[in-house]
Amino acid sequence: MKSIAAIATAIGVAGIMTVAVAAPANAEPWDGSGVEFGLGYWDYESYDVSINDVDLITGPDSEEYTDIWDGMGYTYIDSASLGLDFESVYCDPEDTVDVSTDAATGDLLFVCASSNEDFADAGLVVVSEVRIYAASDLVRVTTFLYNDTDAEVTIDEVEFYTDFGSSGQLWGYQGQDDSILPVPAAEDTTSSDALAAAGARWAVHYNNYDAPGGVAWGSSDAAAPATLNYIDGDEYDASVSSFTIPAGDVRAVSYFALWNPALLIELGYTNEESGVQEQAADALVPAMAEFDTFSGRLTAGLEGVSVVNWGQVQPNPAPVPVPQPEAPKLAATGSEGAMGIAGIAGVLVLLGAGAVAVGIRRRTAAN
Repeated sequence: MKSIAAIATAIGVAGIMTVAVAAPANAEPWDGSGVEFGLGYWDYESYDVSINDVDLITGPDSEEYTDIWDGMGYTYIDSASLGLDFESVYCDPEDTVDVSTDAATGDLLFVCASSNEDFADAGLVVVSEVRIYAASDLVRVTTFLYNDTDAEVTIDEVEFYTDFGSSGQLWGYQGQDDSILPVPAAEDTTSSDALAAAGARWAVHYNNYDAPGGVAWGSSDAAAPATLNYIDGDEYDASVSSFTIPAGDVRAVSYFALWNPALLIELGYTNEESGVQEQAADALVPAMAEFDTFSGRLTAGLEGVSVVNWGQVQPNPAPVPVPQPEAPKLAATGSEGAMGIAGIAGVLVLLGAGAVAVGIRRRTAAN
């Protein structure tokens, strides 16, 4: 297994990582099981990268099935010039995924370099980070794309896909206006077309039994505008439009999911029709206003990165350089731009800074 730290060492970036704490050397390889963290048992999947579901921890020895997702955060990359036809971001085998916590925030991180060989053949290094925030209410799926060639490349589209647990209703969206679309609304193309035309960044899904959840896909006025493609029952599909990556540089895309586990526990949620779901959905809609701007905790760990479907994240003050010993380089396996090693180093530092070993409980992942 190659942890992010091992990858960094292997490609000879030790002399370039001029930060006191770099890659998460103490990260643990993921063993394929569910992870207890915060208010939930999280079912992370590496093939394809997604969060499959989360069970709500309702007491010291009790939990409740939420069926909030059958898969959230699937990411597909399309580029005709690179020969990519909506290729999936996946990490295989399981132990190529590192699990750690961010020392600065307490967030849980699943990090891996995609093993999809089509990306390598295209000269891309694709790194996935799934961040489950310490409050347990927010999940961010970020995909970093590093151009390891000596020429600019064009990504035609990045697609985000979420399959909620069960069909229901569209409960709210950014800029909700009855003249655009009154809610609750059917989960169909009429609704998705209305949201796309309005330039909405987010929407909330409701079901009588399941925990309600919101997804946020990006801004229509970003460098690479993001929009909702379609809603079909409990399936929500969004995309990021075309963007370029200069040689030896990095771009990122981020997709979010928000729910309200603390409120569900307070209300006594169970996965049956009870009215609790409606109260939680009503509370979730105003909470989704967090995505009206791209700031605060949404940008944690993305300092200095161009997140093309949201915006440029301002860098932190420059760290004090720390001398590092020279490390051996891997033999070349493909094209490498002049800034190739430094670019990869940057991705690894961004993902790994401040991470520490995780004291987590694991269990067999739910099917």
